Amino acid sequence: MTASEADKPGSGAGRTATVPRIAGTGQFAMRARVPRPALQGLLALAVYLAVFIIGYALPLVLHPGLPQVGQTEVDPNFYVWSWRWWLYAISHGLNPLYSRQIGAPGGFDLAWTTTAPAVAVILAPVTAVFGPITSANLTLVLAAPVSAWVAFLAARRLTGRFWAALVAGAVYGFSPYEVGHTGAGQANLAVIMLLPLMLYLGLLWRDGKLGDPVFVGLMAVTMAAEFYIFDEAFAEMAALWAAGLLIGFAVARPADRKTVARLAGLVAIAFAASIVLASPYLVYALRHYPAGFTKTRASLHLERLVDPPSGVLLLVIVLALAVLTWSSRLTRLLVILFVLIVVLAVGPHPIIGTKHLGPVPWAPLWSLPIARSAEPVRLMLFGYLVLAIILAVWLSIPTGNRLLLVSRWILGLAAVAAILVYIPAAGRGSVLPAGAPSAAVRPTNALPTFISAGLYRDYLRPGEIVVVVSDRGNAGMLFQADTNFYMRIAGGFINSSVSDTTALPAPVARLRHPTPAREQRFRAYVHRAGVGAILVERAWAAPWMQIFSRMGLHGTLIGGMIVYRIP
Repeated sequence: MTASEADKPGSGAGRTATVPRIAGTGQFAMRARVPRPALQGLLALAVYLAVFIIGYALPLVLHPGLPQVGQTEVDPNFYVWSWRWWLYAISHGLNPLYSRQIGAPGGFDLAWTTTAPAVAVILAPVTAVFGPITSANLTLVLAAPVSAWVAFLAARRLTGRFWAALVAGAVYGFSPYEVGHTGAGQANLAVIMLLPLMLYLGLLWRDGKLGDPVFVGLMAVTMAAEFYIFDEAFAEMAALWAAGLLIGFAVARPADRKTVARLAGLVAIAFAASIVLASPYLVYALRHYPAGFTKTRASLHLERLVDPPSGVLLLVIVLALAVLTWSSRLTRLLVILFVLIVVLAVGPHPIIGTKHLGPVPWAPLWSLPIARSAEPVRLMLFGYLVLAIILAVWLSIPTGNRLLLVSRWILGLAAVAAILVYIPAAGRGSVLPAGAPSAAVRPTNALPTFISAGLYRDYLRPGEIVVVVSDRGNAGMLFQADTNFYMRIAGGFINSSVSDTTALPAPVARLRHPTPAREQRFRAYVHRAGVGAILVERAWAAPWMQIFSRMGLHGTLIGGMIVYRIP
């Protein structure tokens, strides 16, 4: 088949067997067929897993049952809890969007939290056998390598070149965005493999490997799964699909616009079907919008485009590709889309350092009903996907000039090397309390034996309401998940707009700086809420022991926990 024949629009095999030609220093066509694709795919996945585990996640692999990531923060243990909660709620016939196990006695509505049910359900067998801590650690171990691998599949399908696609996958899967959120234990933001999967499905449709009904079905399921991982990313995905298709239509040759329009129609059908699939959750959430719900808006700081250094190198590649191959329609699509993403990511007020610049002309967009609750900076996830594809295209341009070819690869590999160097710098969030035994004697983040050895059964009644006090982030929900909801928790962190970041009920949190009035409010609260015991993790007990002793409460030290019974 000639290049001109391959570019003709149509359906099935006639749509195209290769990607459109890219013009720059010369006309060329990218190969869509790759020898031994399955073997190459397995090799790529193995490489990504090895790099990520050795460079970042080895402690999680060596100690999968220990909570190690971000233990001074509240988010990681929220996801440990979530992985257990969905399994528990489904198996007990409970409403998974409302839990009386936390925020006791009233409970918390979970509709506007990011419990990522799609991931929780997929990992339910692991949770049932090995526990939610192992499930959460497995999520963080696999999220980045698998995301890199799916981006590799899309880039290889587009360019037909293994090494270019392998490098491109690393840009997406090991980006500062991905590694940063993995290091923070934010599973809803770290599980990002579905976005390049949608691109891959689109390329399969273009190459005639998927018929229209199969494409729509797979795309609808993938979109719905993205909603059930993180609804904000789902909304952003819809907006950028629309923007990408509009840009693609604008830059396409007149003969190809019918194909682009057909793709847009199929994507629209898939999106509508995904809304239907997401409707049980969506309808409930809209009916239970929390009063006073607010969200802090985080915009892209412009200096972060060049920090870490990989940003500078990737931007140089974007500029070089635009200069050298602007006559290529694919180049125009990618560069314009990347610029659009950056423009939107800066939000309504661009930020440089600590200085907020005046509102941009498109600032009113962020006041729309859906956009006003989104964080613009998270759009850079899509920016890294576009950068990955740009790098794959940059490395795939054929040339007879060996010096130019070597220069392109040096620049591309330097960008990826700068990204990989950043990986070990991501904080794992391990915490060794002051005065605690050394890690050689006691693993830094091991659960107290009061929880891990089941000693709680001797001191607490099933379903009893307790308050857990610890400097470990969201310790109460972590302990509750590990005990499979043996006790109910007063407090717990689910969302910064709904619950306190201390994960403690307000009357308990204020007692850290006691006054007679605060002590009186504390006593009134524990009796009103039906709190049966206060559990203080021994490693962080020093100030609380003095406070409770002065109030006449007497604790029992057992298994790394001090148990204060409420009279």
